[in-house]
Amino acid sequence: MNDGPILYVGGDEDDRYLVTDALEAIGRSNKVINFDNGMVLVDYLKSNQERPFIILCDLYLPQMTGLELKEHINSDDQLKRRTIPFIFLSESVNPKDVDDAYMSLVQGFYVKVPTFEGLKKQLRIICEYWETATLPGEKL
Repeated sequence: MNDGPILYVGGDEDDRYLVTDALEAIGRSNKVINFDNGMVLVDYLKSNQERPFIILCDLYLPQMTGLELKEHINSDDQLKRRTIPFIFLSESVNPKDVDDAYMSLVQGFYVKVPTFEGLKKQLRIICEYWETATLPGEKL
């Protein structure tokens, strides 16, 4: 099991609480670290070499959008080479946002379901997928 932290960048405190609570409810033992904007996440990644399990990101954030955050990571060679799975978990259903997200090399885009049970199911699927994936730099 990848025991690195799950990094969640969410636009408001309620979303951050809900996602953290859902991850705990599905039995994830990973530490969940919440960020309220993308620049704080970038600072964290630059100052901490521990490999996160995944980054979950809302599309609409203060200071920079989730797409701008992903582009910032892509443009920084050190951050890009860490190959951290980056998944959008957003309430957006705009097809252009989905297209733009995949063009920025995001590894997934999920429209956040409105129920706690649905959110738990989504997060379980995401975590199980990345739990079994092989990433660059891992021992085979």
